[in-house]
Amino acid sequence: MLRSAVAVAAEDEERAGVAMFLGLHPAPATPAAPTHPADPGLGRRLGAVWDVLAAHDPDVTVQDALAVLADLEFRSGPPRPPAPHPPDRLAAWRPAGWRTPSRAQRDAEVAQVRDALVGGRLLRVVNHHDTPLSRQEEFRAALHGYAARFDPVTAADVLAFFATGRWPTSRPGIVPAFFDGFASAVRCAAPLLAETGLTGWFYPPTEFLDVAPSDQRAFARAHDYGVLEHPGDRLAMTWDELATLAQTHEVCGHTATHAAAADVRTDDDVTRQVREPVRRLTEVCGRVPAAWAWLGGSPFAADSPGDRAVVAEGVPLLTSNAVLERLPVPAAT
Repeated sequence: MLRSAVAVAAEDEERAGVAMFLGLHPAPATPAAPTHPADPGLGRRLGAVWDVLAAHDPDVTVQDALAVLADLEFRSGPPRPPAPHPPDRLAAWRPAGWRTPSRAQRDAEVAQVRDALVGGRLLRVVNHHDTPLSRQEEFRAALHGYAARFDPVTAADVLAFFATGRWPTSRPGIVPAFFDGFASAVRCAAPLLAETGLTGWFYPPTEFLDVAPSDQRAFARAHDYGVLEHPGDRLAMTWDELATLAQTHEVCGHTATHAAAADVRTDDDVTRQVREPVRRLTEVCGRVPAAWAWLGGSPFAADSPGDRAVVAEGVPLLTSNAVLERLPVPAAT
């Protein structure tokens, strides 16, 4: 477990496809016999990973334990080379200003996610950012490996699970997620998704797509983007490319500028980072974003102005570092 934790921590999460388990919350409204057999030992193994990581780094969270568990249980792709300089810390990157919750709070989050995993309420996710063409064969091998074992998952599948407790396929599902609106997701990842039949979930910060190509590198530096390579023309996908992706994949909200929920405080912030991105994505894609994610992957908080606005805009799901959550239905007006 510790060797895996060191390997995961040493790997640049902007460079790698980071495998994750996500718990599903809340429990389905209608209990049903599970489509896929639950693995009661998965919760026990999560607890064991958590104990090992927390003993070596006091700042780890359940996200770190879930990444290590996924690395041990289902990660696909070529073996990692040994880390030339093993990291001092096992905790993943956090945005500026992020505060580590108390140990009691983190233990409680582990317990919540463990209950979801024990009950079979889980989803396998692989998070990507920049996916340059120079690494296409590596991505091809990984996605074909996932497609050989798992089935694609749509937002409709997830919402049906929340309603019925059942999945529509006989095999567990996998979600390849692509964050930050990179053009490389169109050039490299989208053709591989077509090869494998997997459904991608794309999370573009909307203002990035409006930035002139000559200014996109500066935008990326200013907003915590991890850029792997600098193509000659543009870093960001176009709106037309996003509209094409939306025909066969899920398009999700990721704010306007790659913002964290804690940075959305005023009504102007809410308009810029939530209302306007939802409006624009809905206009271009023909439907409300399938899910929402904040920089740093914070969970839903009822007292957060940004989260309240996401609910009010009718976005049905929130993706955090540990849970895919069914959001409340907005109140009728």
